[in-house]
Amino acid sequence: MTERGAKTIKAFRAADLMREGGILMQMHTRAGLRWFIVPGGEVPAAIAGELLKRPDVQPNDDGLFPGISQTFKLVRNRFAP
Repeated sequence: MTERGAKTIKAFRAADLMREGGILMQMHTRAGLRWFIVPGGEVPAAIAGELLKRPDVQPNDDGLFPGISQTFKLVRNRFAP
């Protein structure tokens, strides 16, 4: 559930924002844990799950504990021309 007036980002827009350098983040809100693309806005948990399944979405290794990342970024294919 989003805050009043807040917009959720659809799947295609979420991927576009990540291609443009946006970071997928899990954040604590008054309503509980939510996913956001920063900059951008809230992403539904189902779309965040789809993004996390992609092989080109990788952890940013910035979590409080090793191996538990809270942010994820889209990595470019280093073999692409």
